[in-house]
Amino acid sequence: MAGTAKTRRTYDTTLRREQARMTRERVLEAARQVLVRGTYSSVTMEDIAAEAKVSYQTVYSVFGTKLRLAHAIIEDGFHTEEADRLVAVARKTSDPEVLLRTVAAIARRYNQPCADLLSVMRESGDPELLARYREMEERRFSDEAFLRASLEKSGRLRSGTSPREALAVIWAMTGADWYTLLVFRRHWSPSRYEEWLADALVAALLRPR
Repeated sequence: MAGTAKTRRTYDTTLRREQARMTRERVLEAARQVLVRGTYSSVTMEDIAAEAKVSYQTVYSVFGTKLRLAHAIIEDGFHTEEADRLVAVARKTSDPEVLLRTVAAIARRYNQPCADLLSVMRESGDPELLARYREMEERRFSDEAFLRASLEKSGRLRSGTSPREALAVIWAMTGADWYTLLVFRRHWSPSRYEEWLADALVAALLRPR
């Protein structure tokens, strides 16, 4: 009998932990869905609870505050492995047009899982998240520095556009803002965004062949 009771307690504990994990994931996914449609300051915990179809007390009991929820979303949400793989491909590309189209593909695969998280970081007002956001944006600029030499060597840059200016244009156009406006606000598909961005980069920076 004692062994049966112990097994039952173990089962109950395991079940509760699994239910808690599933509830947490459900709330995180709901929060991201709501934040895509609004802004960090306008979204409430009640909005998130309604999207997750749980009580707002449940959201509070799991995360405590909206800021703690924001931190959890960010910690769980950044996945850039596919973008990192394409960076390695871009570094081996000598054709400037192929290079810029690869950059557009990288931007899509970086922004598709992360653009909403970057908006939360920027809008949260939390010093830690803001500092992390600025660090990531500076690192993104540094990571794109290899493009400068490749574009200069190609001899295809438009007249009057320096390699340094070209790099600044790429950094600005591949950021999360354009993705947010076109995909989240105007409901473009990620593939349409990538196609548009590739054409826009080529048109803005390269002379015709």
